[in-house]
Amino acid sequence: MSIVSTQWLSENLSNVKIIDSSWHMPNTDRNGFEEYKKEHIENAIFFDIDKFSNKNTKIPHMLPNKKDWEKIVSNLGISNSDKIIIYDNSDVVSACRCWYTFIFFGHQPNLVSILDGGFFKWKKENKKITNKINDHNKTNYKAKKNEHLVKTKKEIDKNILEKKFKVVDARSKK
Repeated sequence: MSIVSTQWLSENLSNVKIIDSSWHMPNTDRNGFEEYKKEHIENAIFFDIDKFSNKNTKIPHMLPNKKDWEKIVSNLGISNSDKIIIYDNSDVVSACRCWYTFIFFGHQPNLVSILDGGFFKWKKENKKITNKINDHNKTNYKAKKNEHLVKTKKEIDKNILEKKFKVVDARSKK
């Protein structure tokens, strides 16, 4: 995972797409989007982890399908060639979930980074924040799933069994 400093980001604000992917546990009485509307890094785009997840399952935050992902990212105004910096203002480090989703859908790893220290550090250093929400032009994002980055329950169970037998086999050879 690539990490960029707050200093680097402040010097490159106009050269990157910035994503605020703040998400909070339901029992915290915090709302990432409401907080974003009050204050965020200049030009940041809000990434709604709940809204941009697979809606065809009861399990929260599952990856969307490829077609939905392409539509989501295109509507956010992000292109395949954009350098993306992701941050959050969350106790659950939700920026990493957003980062992983971009990697899973084929965004080049060298073009996706996490902001070191997130919004907390940005504010602590008195860097510029705003409540202005910018419009962005729709793009035509194309995804390419990296299927090897997700394992099914069956694959995990098989892996556990194989490891268990290797341990048993190794012990029996002593």
